[in-house]
Amino acid sequence: MQASEIALAVLAALATVGVIALVRTRWLQTHTLQKCVGLSVGLHAVLAMVAAFLGGWSPASWGTKDEGRLTMMVVLADEESGDEQPADAAPAGDDPTEGAAAATEEFANPAAPPLVSLADASAPPAPADLVPLLEAPADEAPADAAADDPQAEPGGESSATVAASGGSPQPRVPDAYADRTGDRRAAAAAARGGSEQTEQAVHAALDWLARTQSSDGRWNAARHGAGQGVAGSGQHRPEVGGRSDHGVTGLALLAFLGAGNTHRDGPYAANVARGIGFLADRQRPDGSLAGDAEFFAALYCHGMATIALAECTAMSGDEALRPTVDRAMRHTLAMQHPVTGGWRYAAGDRGDTSQLGWQVMALASAKAAGLGGGEGAEARARVFLASVSAGGAGGLASYRPGERPNVTMTAEALFCRLLLGMPADHPSAAEALGLLSRSPPTAADYNIYTWYYATLASFHAGGPQWEAWNRHLQAALLPLQHRSGGALDGSWDPDRVWGGHGGRVYATALAALTLEVYYRYRPLHGQSPRMAAAP
Repeated sequence: MQASEIALAVLAALATVGVIALVRTRWLQTHTLQKCVGLSVGLHAVLAMVAAFLGGWSPASWGTKDEGRLTMMVVLADEESGDEQPADAAPAGDDPTEGAAAATEEFANPAAPPLVSLADASAPPAPADLVPLLEAPADEAPADAAADDPQAEPGGESSATVAASGGSPQPRVPDAYADRTGDRRAAAAAARGGSEQTEQAVHAALDWLARTQSSDGRWNAARHGAGQGVAGSGQHRPEVGGRSDHGVTGLALLAFLGAGNTHRDGPYAANVARGIGFLADRQRPDGSLAGDAEFFAALYCHGMATIALAECTAMSGDEALRPTVDRAMRHTLAMQHPVTGGWRYAAGDRGDTSQLGWQVMALASAKAAGLGGGEGAEARARVFLASVSAGGAGGLASYRPGERPNVTMTAEALFCRLLLGMPADHPSAAEALGLLSRSPPTAADYNIYTWYYATLASFHAGGPQWEAWNRHLQAALLPLQHRSGGALDGSWDPDRVWGGHGGRVYATALAALTLEVYYRYRPLHGQSPRMAAAP
């Protein structure tokens, strides 16, 4: 060891001993902050001197300049001959610029991964212990809608079709969405509790949404009042929602899709096309569709956008959208807690019921689009639902395990259980519906999030509770819509519970979806269970 190094080591040791001695005396009891700052500066100066003596006073590159041409050669192995050749070597007579052009085109957008098929063996693996998404087997197609649905109109088609652009064959719409299109929509609305007034309200809402769409295809959340939630404890965060463009765009698209529009067909096809393009073009490399949403809103936005893309894929049969949905669902699976089965804000969070609803709907929509392999995620979702259950029959639900059950989470959990295969006559469904029947919608208690999920749960469970709920819903929701002309005509004001986070687009889209319930999905209580019953 050189003498200078020994001297520096002794100096460092003495400095350390000195600092320890000062700390153990009363010296730091006065002017503590100033003295600590001085000690820190002195200690760092000593360390800098030690590093300078040991490593040199200047980086080796200082005072030098890179000159000349830098050449890099990549060697590839010839699979057939086993010979190795430079990657830039071209066969005699070939234009060497062709290979460079191809490489430039292939890597023009390095941030975006190549589109992959769910059946592609080279696709990135799904997260550990999650079942990889695969193409759903053809023999698992749902049964004929008319055969299962006693309320389907006489003489109706077993499934609806939508026109594809460019003269391509008309794709078959999944039976779950068949009542959205053609004459079946009006017949389903009339048979299941809709009215001329509800249809007029939906038309006015869609017209307002079409008028307020931005030129790039999004719905601007902040421009329409998002990010102005009420202050409070717990889950209320006033600033959240102002950048939730991807989420409210997903909800607006779902409202158009719920009325039978796709990016290829329907009076609002152009609006849907721009919205779908906005979401697909801005998908992150990890599959997330959250956009610029805040941390607490990101997974909500991803779920809403994923459902919209999956439904559009299913209704239109557009295979070009499938890789986008594939990547989105891989992200959904990666965000689920592997043990509790829940989703919340980040991967590894134990979960909450509010987030669960959107992700379970995404699983169902992906399945309708022909993507399978989500059975493991569905099973884990049932585990989470069991952890938030309460009541004598387990029909009530709370936001998180151990908390008190409430109407909103009970409604959302019931709809999830029905989606996951629980029969509508299960005792827990009756218990949940009993709570909903004691909390009917009234204009004084306007809460569109609760009404949306309670309407879905009541409709798909069926029975007398649905008929009573539907009457109260129309009496409360229809008068709240702006119908006097002007810029707000057709929209709903945000409610005072969660509406400030999502704004007017959020409120209007959810209200339209609530009033599309009569034909948006075929009632689950009229179908055979597709999955094992929930616990």
